[in-house]
Amino acid sequence: MTMLSNPEPSSLVAQEPRPLEPPIIDIPPVTSGSQGVPNSPVTSIAASEQTIVAQEDGAGDGAIPDGGLRAWLVVLGGFLDFAIAFGLVNSFAFKEHSMANQIKFQLFILFLGGAVVGPIFDKHGSRALMFSGTAVCLLSFICSSFATRYYQYLLAQGILLGIGSALLFYPATGAISEWFNHKRGLALGIALSGSSVGGIFWPIIINKLFASVPGPWVHRIIALISVPVLLISCFLVRERKLTAPATAIVMVVTDTEANLSGSVTTSATKPEADKDKLEATAAETSKEGSGILEAVCERRFGALCLSLFFIYGGMLVPFYYIPLFAIEHGLGATKANNLLAIGYAGSVVGRVGSGWIADRFGRFNVLFIMGVLTATITFSWGSMTSPAGMTASALLFGLFSGGLVPLGSACVAQTTPDMGRIGLRIGLMMAFASFAALAGGPASGAIKDATAAWLAVYSFSAALTLAGAGLLLAVRFWWRPFGDKAVF
Repeated sequence: MTMLSNPEPSSLVAQEPRPLEPPIIDIPPVTSGSQGVPNSPVTSIAASEQTIVAQEDGAGDGAIPDGGLRAWLVVLGGFLDFAIAFGLVNSFAFKEHSMANQIKFQLFILFLGGAVVGPIFDKHGSRALMFSGTAVCLLSFICSSFATRYYQYLLAQGILLGIGSALLFYPATGAISEWFNHKRGLALGIALSGSSVGGIFWPIIINKLFASVPGPWVHRIIALISVPVLLISCFLVRERKLTAPATAIVMVVTDTEANLSGSVTTSATKPEADKDKLEATAAETSKEGSGILEAVCERRFGALCLSLFFIYGGMLVPFYYIPLFAIEHGLGATKANNLLAIGYAGSVVGRVGSGWIADRFGRFNVLFIMGVLTATITFSWGSMTSPAGMTASALLFGLFSGGLVPLGSACVAQTTPDMGRIGLRIGLMMAFASFAALAGGPASGAIKDATAAWLAVYSFSAALTLAGAGLLLAVRFWWRPFGDKAVF
């Protein structure tokens, strides 16, 4: 008994070379309330490892950084990405109105691709997807340079460029949503304003190229400009997830804290703890399918997708017909195409400004207001037949509609409880809206053919957008009922 309470130093020294067999030493575990070993090697290692985790995570408490150099570099990468991919989506249709079907296929594939690309982003991150998207865009440019028939342009620019854009869009959007929380609307608005900037400059560049070099070389020059910029964006955009070493550090810290609290007294219990961890991991893996099902089938998420289905279906219609409407009312082809550039200029301000406002007054609130304003200006557009009226309509339409896409993604991210499913949720929302993007053009065209009135076309567009805004308001109060915090 005396030896146990006051062991000889020689016995302790004899045990030191055998650190893997601590059960031989009958030392009681240190409780969590003990303050006697603040500078022990164990606690020092834990503290240093916690510091490493905090630095890599970007916030001491593991919260979303909401800023910092790495986060804003992701936004810059998204801006460059969208300036190329989205900026080119509409640009080739400026050359000939008969090529406008390319826009519909590009948008349909871009939206629909979210159902595939989003879940892949959740599992594998952004890098491989964005490099693949860059390669597909390069293939699109090469194929376009050799195309001689309409269907070949449709395949190269409508389908291949749509696939490449989808592979670039969802990783960037998902990564930005992971890095930002309170500033998410502003960050997404800045990034997506790149598409508006591209929509301004790409038509100018393309028209100049078509006027000075043979057609095949236009697409090759576009490739020379686009691919380096897309490669830069591939390196700038990075998902915010703990790497494998950081995850291991978290495990070490957790085990250390468990030992300090007395939950693990000796290394003899470690195999049992490892077994428990393996069982827990297996159980979590078996629940992965049910977790995906819950993320997809949540009723309020479905209602949000339906509201955005109508909003996006309505807002895309004017983009199909702005030049044709202007030409039929006396503007030349160049001035008619310039109206689209004016609309994109307004959307730059609209996307950044609406995102900044939404972060302060609520993403759902601002998205609803922007939807109503977009519907209002769309409805009045049919009667704006003077050059000044069409110019004002294009500018205001871009200003109000510009924030609809980034705020829609921000609302999905805001109501996603598990950010590990953010790619899945945004992708499914966009895939659901893809059918509105595809059907909106033919439906509005059929209305135009049946009525021969532009007012009916714009009324149809405005009605869809307004219906989506009304449904969004109902969804907003479903998530945050009356009497609760007004900012949502």
